[in-house]
Amino acid sequence: MKRFFTMIALLSLALPAFAKTHREMFNVPCSELWPAVKDTLRNSGKYGIIGIENTEMTASYNMGGGLTAKRTNSVVLNSAGNDCELQIQTAFSGLVNNDAGDFRKRVDNSLSKLRATNGTANPSSPKPDGQALPPLPEPTAPAPTAGAQIAVVSIPEGADIEIDGSFVGSTPSSIELVPGEHSVAVRKKGFKPWERKIKVSAGSINLRAELDTAGE
Repeated sequence: MKRFFTMIALLSLALPAFAKTHREMFNVPCSELWPAVKDTLRNSGKYGIIGIENTEMTASYNMGGGLTAKRTNSVVLNSAGNDCELQIQTAFSGLVNNDAGDFRKRVDNSLSKLRATNGTANPSSPKPDGQALPPLPEPTAPAPTAGAQIAVVSIPEGADIEIDGSFVGSTPSSIELVPGEHSVAVRKKGFKPWERKIKVSAGSINLRAELDTAGE
């Protein structure tokens, strides 16, 4: 009986809470923080990228698996003068999964790495009260990553769209994807799933899913 309650307690720590937005302020402009966010997503080996939007500085990604199951998080940058606010929306935090805190630490490391490469200091830590930090050199805006915009429609409409196994919206929808190969699935209750493999480079792709009823 003691072992049973121990297992229940462990599983309860692994389950997601309601989605929450975590906010962290960086003492760098968003044009400098955004490359560090993308470096974290691409090179940490921990995240599966669903989509990146360079103009709006937003991204969605999935992570995890096993006991805690795969989960989808999102990140957005908001400019605040010479500073930048990092917002992470995730349903996980606490003892078992601190997705927001883990992502923040990885962004810190990526920012330090990129600034060392560019030969500048690392002032990303919060400002001490009453102490002004030296001004930063104006960074060069990163070149946008070429991707593709895919438009997904279905007959009938209102079907779920999954990209690489993660839900991203309902038909009809327009979604931006990073370059590479992706798996697209369209699902609706009472109909057979519709699936396609696509290779994204640049431009736009139109996908039309004609769903067959499950009884056919």
